[in-house]
Amino acid sequence: MPVIVVSGGLGSGKTTLLNHLLRQGMGRIGVVINDFGDINVDAFLVQGHVDATATISGGCLCCLSDPSELDDTLALLARPSMDLDVIVVEASGLAEPRELARMLLSSTVTRIRFGGIVEVLDAAAWLPGPDGAIDPLPVAVDHLQVASLLVVNKDDLLHDHPEAAQRLTEALQRHAPGTPVVRTSYGRIDPTLLFDAAERDAPTGQLSFTDLLLEHGAKDHRHDEHDHHDEAPVGADESCHDHACDHAHHRYSSVSVESPLPVDPRRLVAFLEHRAPGVYRVKGRTHVDVPGNDRQYIVQAVGGWLAFEKRPWPADTAPITQLVAIGTGIDTEAVEEAMRACLSEEGPLDPDRLHAMTRYTR
Repeated sequence: MPVIVVSGGLGSGKTTLLNHLLRQGMGRIGVVINDFGDINVDAFLVQGHVDATATISGGCLCCLSDPSELDDTLALLARPSMDLDVIVVEASGLAEPRELARMLLSSTVTRIRFGGIVEVLDAAAWLPGPDGAIDPLPVAVDHLQVASLLVVNKDDLLHDHPEAAQRLTEALQRHAPGTPVVRTSYGRIDPTLLFDAAERDAPTGQLSFTDLLLEHGAKDHRHDEHDHHDEAPVGADESCHDHACDHAHHRYSSVSVESPLPVDPRRLVAFLEHRAPGVYRVKGRTHVDVPGNDRQYIVQAVGGWLAFEKRPWPADTAPITQLVAIGTGIDTEAVEEAMRACLSEEGPLDPDRLHAMTRYTR
């Protein structure tokens, strides 16, 4: 199960983004909320249609004196009985995302994997202050460099400030070249960019809160256009329908390759280690034609992190290679060509070729 960290400065829109993900009704989401104060205000602001939640208050997660508190929380949410698709950690606005990534990568919880860092940038912070003063970089460089995905929130505030928009663009290009960027308002990003939901039987009986919201949304396509200078209050109508959210939801692309051919491990790892600019996730399963190998290698890559997992092939399933790359602003033809270049027609390969994948295999 992926664990995704949502980080960003105070007031950048982390809780708004989280509420948007919950409101979409895609999959079952577990949430860990970390507030710096002893009273976890953010937990009150997260709307009620979360599938499972846990709170850690009194300080930043990255400063916990006992890191096992986070592991215990993740172990609870990762239990099979919870039937979750993803866990989202909303970090305190003062947290260090690099340290949070380290904690997740070193976690002893075996049922989770690191799902990347979504860094929320507040577009308003790039506007001139009341006195006309300009902060050339109102975000820590390390936050930009460690992010798997950058979300520029409240982007509409920059429409009338081209100089501020240019400063932001140049800063991202300088400090986070190649990192995917989503520009949006009200935290509206498509959940399928972040995680996959398992297929489940249609619900029967009483509708859940999320089902009711979706049913209401299907009947009510109203969307009031308005100017805003901050995030909408919790409970405000931020529904996304048709034309109103095209700008927010459809700024990513996916590229798929399916072939009965096996992969060359060295070429595949080289592709994953040096992904094209804008590629956020790569997932799939691969056939490796090496004498003695009868397993498939499941690949999961996000941001600068990647891992393989060896699994048996399902019964009555012929070995196959299936790869999907997901990103923003990507050259789909070039990415597909690079993925197909990982396929091999050489026949059985020398077992030494597997070493490239072994160091990333759990």
